[in-house]
Amino acid sequence: MKMTYGINDRVPMNKGILLAMQHVFTIFTGTIAGSTMLASGAGLDVDGRALIIQCGMLCCAIASLIQSLGLGKLPIGSKLPIITAGSYTLITPMVIMANNPDIGLGGAFGAAMVGSVVMFFLGPLAVKYLHRYFTPAVTGSVVLAVGMTLITTAFGKMVAYNPGGEDVPKLFGVAVFCAVVCVLIDNFAKGFIQSLAVLLSMVIGYILCVVLGMVDFSSMATASWVSVPMPLHWGISFPIGGILTICVVHIATVMENIGDTTSIVANAEDRPPTTDELVKTIRGDALGSVIACFFNGMPVCSATQNAGVIAMSGCASRYVTALGSIIFGALAFFPKFAQILALIPDCVLGGVLVVAFGTIMSSGIRVIGMGSLTKRNFTIVSLACAVGIGGYFGMEFLSFLPETVLTIFTGISGTAIVALLLNIILPRTDEDRKEMEERALQMQGAAE
Repeated sequence: MKMTYGINDRVPMNKGILLAMQHVFTIFTGTIAGSTMLASGAGLDVDGRALIIQCGMLCCAIASLIQSLGLGKLPIGSKLPIITAGSYTLITPMVIMANNPDIGLGGAFGAAMVGSVVMFFLGPLAVKYLHRYFTPAVTGSVVLAVGMTLITTAFGKMVAYNPGGEDVPKLFGVAVFCAVVCVLIDNFAKGFIQSLAVLLSMVIGYILCVVLGMVDFSSMATASWVSVPMPLHWGISFPIGGILTICVVHIATVMENIGDTTSIVANAEDRPPTTDELVKTIRGDALGSVIACFFNGMPVCSATQNAGVIAMSGCASRYVTALGSIIFGALAFFPKFAQILALIPDCVLGGVLVVAFGTIMSSGIRVIGMGSLTKRNFTIVSLACAVGIGGYFGMEFLSFLPETVLTIFTGISGTAIVALLLNIILPRTDEDRKEMEERALQMQGAAE
């Protein structure tokens, strides 16, 4: 897939702002949703919910800047076009801790903070020692799992998570309309207009919803013009049990980072990510998560939907994602303007995300195809997807298992762990060994 703008290309400001807004539009509702789930689960009042949402926006912006631009010569931040959002995998354990009177929300943030520090140091070590096993069969399976497990979110948004509601035909119709518009622009438009397929389809869908009376702007009247996020609002403590839980669940975060980074690099430069890029990505998210916990925000993880935006727009410039991060962070201080994006109907976003997540799924298939289609690789892909993706969609039948086990061994992390273990354990043929040698040379060339 040829990119109009590569990872290190600078984009003219007039075009860069529009391209950056695509990332802002797609990440905004996801960030709000994660923060709202944490706040609601913790039983917070309206003011508490507003604060967590505001802090979540600011922290995701800071973490995204760290990823896009790096921290000078420090090996932190990938310098790849990565946008971050709150990590959904940590919501459940943090809600459980927040409702424990001996821990509370301050303890939940403290546990997540220490767990993120542990990920900062141990995550890169795992990548360094295991990276040679991240073959196309492994990483491609993970990327495929990312798209397939998240596609349910897109369909849920298409009907506002209420398939029995009276307005479902209207919501679903708008969602399908937005998806069709996105596909038409992406395939029939030319030049710069084609790269704005996501933004234009969302704007058109938003306007349609306003005309149909599906958007209520009354909440903008109560939103503040300016508000400054305050750190450690609920205090902080460091429960040992909570820290251990977060450290275990962070296995899923590391695996998701690997999948998202692979998807972005494969689309941008038609290659797998280097060990150095993966290490810096994990450190960047870990540092961003520590900052987030300090500012009452959800720990962060690379945002999958933005990988889809990059693939569709043909713009992989990290300076565009940095610009989007700045815009997103500014909205954290101006709630009244942020409310405009908060009111984007779910059906609009759902329609566009169906296309974006489908693009990620196809990227996974493409990455798998980068390797040799040997019997061994077929076994890795088939069993990893069966356990990880199959377990995700069949989770109700596995409810007898502990919550932590389900989190780690289903979905993205389950696919990654099974694929990685099989790649370590299964015997290799001469063809498999040749593939690993060729890939090692390819990785060395990419690193240089």
